[in-house]
Amino acid sequence: MSNAFNDNQIPLYIQLKNLITRKIKDGELLPGEKLCSERELCELYDVSRITVRQAMNDLEKEGLIFKAHGKGTFVAEPKLEQELFTITPFQNSLLMKGLKPNTKLMEYLVLPNSYEISQILDVPLVEHIFQLKLLGLNEDNPMAFYNSYFSVELGQKMLELAEAASSRHESFTTLDLYKNIPEINLRTISQTIEASIADSYIASILEVKKGSPIFIVQSVIYSDQNQPLEKKTAIYRGDKYKFSVIRKPNNNEVSP
Repeated sequence: MSNAFNDNQIPLYIQLKNLITRKIKDGELLPGEKLCSERELCELYDVSRITVRQAMNDLEKEGLIFKAHGKGTFVAEPKLEQELFTITPFQNSLLMKGLKPNTKLMEYLVLPNSYEISQILDVPLVEHIFQLKLLGLNEDNPMAFYNSYFSVELGQKMLELAEAASSRHESFTTLDLYKNIPEINLRTISQTIEASIADSYIASILEVKKGSPIFIVQSVIYSDQNQPLEKKTAIYRGDKYKFSVIRKPNNNEVSP
């Protein structure tokens, strides 16, 4: 048996999983690198195929590796971490990981208003609304889908800015576009986050299988005059993103 496994109190599959995890975290195994086959791992560490399979299944569940049918098992790209107490622009989160952000202007429409949007954006129900769809990519690989609603006047301004940024091959989200509208200063963004699975439409956009995990972030963006500007739905690939937050206990609360 390999000297790597010398703790009889810990199951072998966990020791193997921990060993591969350490190699990934320490950079000995790089994203996209192909791992040894099950047979090779059995021979290398003198363990059974059941042990190897259980370790690899756990690593896949934790998002550290992925299996490509007919090709083998590979080290996964590390998930992009989005902090919840601050807003990190899409392109910055990719650049910090050495990736290459790109934004695709997918579609824009002028639509009849809905009761929900009219209430959120304070746009009369008899007026139309503007819809803008963007796709955030790492090079050509979809990472996040953005579906935004505005008043028609603001939406047309955002479209002009989005087209200009696209012509310069810049990566952007709507938050970046507001910086080019001098009369608008952002103040707050209210958000909710939920875990879900991709339906056929979202799966086709993000190039994942139907039923794949996704994060849905619903946002309403307000100006410094407390005017609602945008209703946005951002959908992130669950295999590419994770969210983090730092919370402090309320020491004034009395336990029951």
